Amino acid sequence: MTCRNSYLLSSYMFIIVIVFNLSPCQATEPNIPLHIQIDNLVSKRQSALKISPAKISSHEEFVRRVYLDLNGVIPTAKQARLFLDNKSPDKRQKLIDELFANPEYALSMARVFDVMLTERRIAGGGNLYDVPPTVWKSYLASSFANNKPWDQMVREILGTDGSEKNILGASKFYNVRDVSPHLLTRDIGRLFLGCDLQCAQCHDDPHVKDYRQADYYGIYAFVQRLKIHPLSPKGSLVAEGASGKTTFTSVFTAKSGETFPLLPGRNMIPDPTIEKDKEYKIKPGPKEAGIPTYSRRFKLAELLPQPATKGFSRNIANRLWALMMEKGIVHPLDLHHDGNPPSYPELLDTLEKWMVDHNYDIKEFLREIALSKTYQRSSVTFENQKEIPAGTYCVAPIRGLTAEQLRWSVLQATGRIEQYYLKIESQKKSSGESSNLPYWNTKLIQNEVLEKQTASFITAFAGLPGQPEMGFNPIVDQALYLRNNSKFLQLLKDEPGLVLSRLSETQDVNLLSEELYLSLLSRRPNKDEIEDVIKMLANAKVPAIRLETLQALMWGLLLSAEFRLNH
Repeated sequence: MTCRNSYLLSSYMFIIVIVFNLSPCQATEPNIPLHIQIDNLVSKRQSALKISPAKISSHEEFVRRVYLDLNGVIPTAKQARLFLDNKSPDKRQKLIDELFANPEYALSMARVFDVMLTERRIAGGGNLYDVPPTVWKSYLASSFANNKPWDQMVREILGTDGSEKNILGASKFYNVRDVSPHLLTRDIGRLFLGCDLQCAQCHDDPHVKDYRQADYYGIYAFVQRLKIHPLSPKGSLVAEGASGKTTFTSVFTAKSGETFPLLPGRNMIPDPTIEKDKEYKIKPGPKEAGIPTYSRRFKLAELLPQPATKGFSRNIANRLWALMMEKGIVHPLDLHHDGNPPSYPELLDTLEKWMVDHNYDIKEFLREIALSKTYQRSSVTFENQKEIPAGTYCVAPIRGLTAEQLRWSVLQATGRIEQYYLKIESQKKSSGESSNLPYWNTKLIQNEVLEKQTASFITAFAGLPGQPEMGFNPIVDQALYLRNNSKFLQLLKDEPGLVLSRLSETQDVNLLSEELYLSLLSRRPNKDEIEDVIKMLANAKVPAIRLETLQALMWGLLLSAEFRLNH
C-alpha cells in the first residue's frame, strides 16, 4: 500500500514552499445498529463497482482523527500514548464513549454550530443590539452537554424573541442578521432545510427548476412582520407585527402573486380571524416590542422542525455526515434539489430515517458514524487504485483543520492548555474556591483567556463573514502568518510546564523523539525520523543552541501538512 497523499509523511509544511466484508442486508432494518447499516450499504456499493476499500486506519490515525472530530483538538502525548498502549480489543469504542462524555465535546460542538448557524456574521449594530458571544456559546454548549434534540433547538432558535432568560442566547440567529426578513428567509431555507432560495427572490430560479418564487415567499411570509426592537442601554428583542400581506412579482414575467406562510411539503397556513382591537396581547410602543395575538414566527418554530417539513430531517443528517466525512451526500450542503441528487440516495435515506426514528439525537448519530468501518478507514489506499467514484467511501477523506481546530490543536501541541489548567488548579487549591457551575460551563468561561491569546488564528484561517465554510483552502497569507506572526511564534517560547521545556530536560533522544511526535502528530516517530532528530541535536551541545534546535523541530512539525490536515 502507498499513501495517496505522500506529502503527509514529510516533516515540513506544504505551505512553506509557497512562501519559499460484511454481507449486504436491508439497511432499513430497525434492529440493526446504524453503523452496521452504513457499512453494509457502503460495502454493497463497493462490491457492485468492484472497488477494494482501504484497510481500517491504524490506531495512530484513528486516535488523532476521532479527537479532532469529537473534541475539536488533537490528543495530548499522554492521551495518545495511553490509547496506543492499550491492548483492549474494544478500545476504539471505549475512546469514542469517553470523548462524548468529555465536556470538550459540548464545547467543540458549540464552536461547530456557532460557525454553521451564524457563519461568523457581525450584526450591523455590533454588540450594542446583538447577543453577547459568551451567552450564545453558553446556550449551544448547554444544549450539547444535555444532548438536546435538534428539533427542540430549532424550535427555540426560531421561536424566541430574546426575552426568555433560560434560552436568551438562542436569539443570536435573528439578531446577528439584524432581524432582516430577506436575509432570514434565505438562511432559514439554507441552514434548516438545505435549500438556498436566494435566486428565487425576484423570479423562479432559472438554474434550479425546483426553486420557485412562491417557495421563497412562503418562508418569507413567516418572518416578513419581524423587526429588531432595541433596548436601552444594550440588547434587543425580536418584535413582530400583527398584520401585513405577502405579495411578490416576477421580474421575468411581471406576474404577481400573494401567499400565506408555506413550508416545503406542507399546506399553506392562513391567518386566523381576530377581532378588531384584539390583534395584540401587548401592543407595541416605544418601550414595548409588542406581542401579537397570533404569531407567524411561533407557527414557523412549531412546524418547521418536524419530519413532515420537506428537507428538515435530511438537511441535518447530511450536515452531520459532512462533519465527520468531509462532504455531504448532497453537496454543497444547501443545494438539495433534483438537479443535484445525493451521491448515495439509499444511504442518505437511511440516515434521515434514523434521525427521525431517534428523535434527532445528534450525539448518538455521531457516535454511530464514528463506530462504523466506513469512518474508520485509512486515508491510505492501494497504489493501483483507479479514480474513486463519489459515494463509495472506500478511503478516508483528507481534510484541512478548521480555524477552531487549528487554534486549539496548536495550544494543545505546545502544552499551553495543560499549563494553563494546572495553574488554575493550583490557584483553586491555594484559595479553597469552588464552583457550582457544570464543568463544561466552567471550562467555557476559563477558555476565554486562551481564546483571546489566539484570536489571530481565527482571523488568519477562518472564512469570510456571512459565507459558508468552504473546506480546506490554503492561501499565502496563512503561510506568512505561520512563518512570521509574532503571536504565533510566541507560543513556541520556552516556559515552565510547556512541551518545549519538557523536551529540553530529556536527555535520552529516543524518549525525546517519542514525546515530540506524540505531542504534535499523535504518533511515535519512525527510525528515519529519530535519526533526523539525532543528527539535528548532535552539534547542539550548548543549552541555548539545543533549545533553539528543539524549537525548530517543533516549528517544523507544526507547519507540516501532517499537522495541518485531518487524515
